[in-house]
Amino acid sequence: MNGSRPRAGRRFMVGLACVALSAAACSGGDENHSASDPTPTASTSGDAATKVEAEIESVFQDYWNAVIQAQSGQSDDPASLFDGIATDATTEDNVGIAQRYAQEGITRVGEPVISDVTVNVVSDSGVVSACVDESDWVAQLPDGSTLPPPEEQLAPHPVVFEVVGSDGSWLIGDPIEPGGTITC
Repeated sequence: MNGSRPRAGRRFMVGLACVALSAAACSGGDENHSASDPTPTASTSGDAATKVEAEIESVFQDYWNAVIQAQSGQSDDPASLFDGIATDATTEDNVGIAQRYAQEGITRVGEPVISDVTVNVVSDSGVVSACVDESDWVAQLPDGSTLPPPEEQLAPHPVVFEVVGSDGSWLIGDPIEPGGTITC
């Protein structure tokens, strides 16, 4: 079952991850190092954290590839595109969008540009954020004409998603309102 942790518990863990990120970003290092201080080396836990972050970044890229393919009308089964990369609720949201586009004969052409991906994890949940530029990812109507993206999507804008550990892998969960904490 995707996202088996109760929603309130996940939200708490996501909030905890955000607090940890804020504390880490605001804390400064000790600037009074002497030449005799040992040189820092990568720790095992640091290596594990880097591996987890890389895994989540990869799942996040896979998620966006699935979104692009689903909204481009290239799949007869959009739900299968999200297998193993998104929670059930996130999959349902994306399938709903793809189905509405298909009913209207709309496909999206081009691709968004994803940049500045950041991952923050605490235990088996966390957040992934990025800047998304959708200005070259337009809706194409059945007659071949295109609609420009909404004004808020004409420039890079922040997106934030919950990430959830599930059965040894990571899933993209609910979108989170980025508020004013991320700028692109």
